[in-house]
Amino acid sequence: MENLNRARLMDIPLRIEALVEGPRLSIRDLLALTAGSIVETALSAGENVEVLAGSSPLGLGELTTSGSRIGVRMLQFRGEK
Repeated sequence: MENLNRARLMDIPLRIEALVEGPRLSIRDLLALTAGSIVETALSAGENVEVLAGSSPLGLGELTTSGSRIGVRMLQFRGEK
């Protein structure tokens, strides 16, 4: 029974987020954003960011780039030392 419940849990989608500090925007500027808009950040590749899973802390990641894409490489999961 326990394996069956665990198997069901493995297929539940979970939003993963990386917290990247961005600029302060006025409401006017925020409302002007459209799909594809770029919001600059003070962080660059190689800097650490907090990673969340479903709004709960998951661990620490590092910003990476691959061509024109930005990603996060997991460095440490919560509870690891």
